Amino acid sequence: MGLIEVFAVVVSVGFGYLFFRLIKPKTDSGNTPLHYAQLFFAWSLFISTSVTMPQFLITPDKAHLFMWLSPSIAFGLIAFIAGFAYGKFE
Repeated sequence: MGLIEVFAVVVSVGFGYLFFRLIKPKTDSGNTPLHYAQLFFAWSLFISTSVTMPQFLITPDKAHLFMWLSPSIAFGLIAFIAGFAYGKFE
């Protein structure tokens, strides 16, 4: 693994953490369904960005951008719904 790949992974994890901090609820609003939905979505986006964004940073083109964007949207939506359901039935 070269220096460029290591740099891409570090930057991707940094972007993932930034997205996580922006999306997760700012205050502990209790155990509301929306709180859990935001938290699940934030974790999903952090993981998806950390895993799929390094390839886009190494080779920036539209194909790699959509390779990051499509799972982020799909898994984010699933995580949001799962978090809302978890908060609703907890």
